Amino acid sequence: MKNVYFLITLFVLVLAGNVSAQSKEDIVYLNNGSILRGKIIENVKGVKTTIEIIGHNIIVVPDSVIKMILMDQATLGKDHENIASPIEMAASVNFYGGSQNSGGFTFITAYSFPFRLSVGGGIGIEWFDHQQIPFIAEVKYSFLKGSFSPFVYALGGYAVPLSQKADTDWTEYHGGPLAGTGAGLRFNFTRRNALVFNIGYRYQKTKTVTNSYPWMSSQAYETYRYDKFNRLTFTFGFLFN
Repeated sequence: MKNVYFLITLFVLVLAGNVSAQSKEDIVYLNNGSILRGKIIENVKGVKTTIEIIGHNIIVVPDSVIKMILMDQATLGKDHENIASPIEMAASVNFYGGSQNSGGFTFITAYSFPFRLSVGGGIGIEWFDHQQIPFIAEVKYSFLKGSFSPFVYALGGYAVPLSQKADTDWTEYHGGPLAGTGAGLRFNFTRRNALVFNIGYRYQKTKTVTNSYPWMSSQAYETYRYDKFNRLTFTFGFLFN
């Protein structure tokens, strides 16, 4: 676990050093698709943003027409410039606490609306009492438009076992519903990439079917066990579009 945290810290420091070594600019994205590049000289939250663009021209933009603001972004040449997409993809590593430690990996693709709401779905692999594949629908709301923003999220879905059969032929694993909610922070280190950290709650239900005395058909019967997992979850992810 210490090695994982060390690699994460090293990754963040390398990215920060790489970005700081480049020329910087502030970028204002408007709801109509226009992009303003330059230096923000005033930002009154909820009212207006004043930016100085090329040629020392000063533009005052009302907050109502602004989609997103990114500060201190690396200056890109025109040959390398590309337009940010509303489609975002996030790969995340999840750590689940509780009486039994467990974890997983998820990949979610989402559509980000101009009003800072995103809706998406994805798939992954997780470990509770056995391995399973979760199918997830997620809703997320970001509070700020800039390169740093807190957010809240909610998710739901259904998980199926990676393997239905246990080590014994008379035990079968079945899936169950899942749900979760929480809050986190998003850090944009480039125009198209961000690091995401969040903490929250995760619920998972599973079913186990056991066939007792399978070799004696006259006395065979099935027993059902339902397990409910309530876990505190910590997630580290990488988002790109």
